[in-house]
Amino acid sequence: MSTTPFAHHLAGTSITLGGGSGFEEVQHLCDARELDALALAHAARRPLLVRGEPGCGKSQLARVAAKLMDAPPPIVEVIHPRFEPRDLLYRYDTIRRLADANAGTLELAEKYVDHGVLWKAWQSACNGPTVVLIDEIDKGDADVPNSLLEILGQRSFRVAEVPEMKTPELPEGAMPLVIITTNEERELPAAFVRRCIVLNLNPRKDELPVWLKARVLAHAHVAKVISEPVIELALQQVLLDRQAAERDGFPTVGLAEALDLLNALVVLTRDEPDALREEIQIEWLTRLSAFALVKHAGNDPGQHRTPVKRLEKSEG
Repeated sequence: MSTTPFAHHLAGTSITLGGGSGFEEVQHLCDARELDALALAHAARRPLLVRGEPGCGKSQLARVAAKLMDAPPPIVEVIHPRFEPRDLLYRYDTIRRLADANAGTLELAEKYVDHGVLWKAWQSACNGPTVVLIDEIDKGDADVPNSLLEILGQRSFRVAEVPEMKTPELPEGAMPLVIITTNEERELPAAFVRRCIVLNLNPRKDELPVWLKARVLAHAHVAKVISEPVIELALQQVLLDRQAAERDGFPTVGLAEALDLLNALVVLTRDEPDALREEIQIEWLTRLSAFALVKHAGNDPGQHRTPVKRLEKSEG
C-alpha cells in the first residue's frame, strides 16, 4: 500500500483550503499530474519547481501539499529583485545594531538576527511535516536559485556575524517539502532546473476551455450563484480576449481573471430574485468584462471591443 499523502484517488476532487495565517479560504481542484509531481518531490526529497502563467494556481499548490500532509500552513517567502541568497537563512540587521551602538542601547548580537524562511523551516521540520513556498524565484538574481540548492543540501548552518549563535539542525530523515514557483520572467540556471522536480501547470491550448471550466466549477460559491450558461459565456469571453492579446503580443489573461470576474458577479447578484438573476448576471458581464480581461494600453479596439453575445436558445 502506498504511503504517500498525495494519493491518486484524490484526482478530480475539490478540496477546501481553510483561511487564516494570511490566506483566504478557497477551493482547489486536485489534478492527477499535480499529485504525482508532489509525490515524486516528497519521496525524492527534491524541491518542486512549478512553472506556469500568473494566476494558474502555482502558489496554491503549497497549501494543497500542507493540507494533504497534515502540516501547518506553508512557510512563505516571496522573492524580489533585491533579495540576497543568505536571506533564505537569515538577515543580520547591521543598521539597527550600529544605531543602537551609537545610542548606547546595544543588545545581544543574536537580537539583530532575523530568521529567514529556511531557518523557520528547519525548526518546523524538527517537529513534523513542513511545507515551504518560495514564490516567484525568477524575480531574483541567478545566485538565489543556485544558493538555494546548496543550502538544501546541508542539514545545519551558522550565522557568520554571530558564529556562536545556536541554529536549528535537521534531524536524520527530516526534510521540508520545498515548492518553488516561477512566472518565467527570467530564465533560471540550467543546473538549478536539472536538480528540481518540475511541474508545468500551463494547459495545452486545446485543453484550455475544459481546464478553465473545471477549475471555476470547483469554487462552489460561484457555481451556486452563477448559472452554467453565464459561466460558459464568461469563459468564452476570457478565451476570446486571451486570443486577441496573444495575437497582438500583449500579456494574456486566464484563470485568475476569470475568477475575479465571476466572484464580482456573485457579489453583485446573489441577492437578486432567482427568476431574474441570470439576465442580470449577463447584463453585468457585458458591462464589466473588458475591465477584468483587457488590461493592455492599446485602444484598437482594446477595452472598446464588442462583448461576446449569448447564443440564443433553439426552439423545439
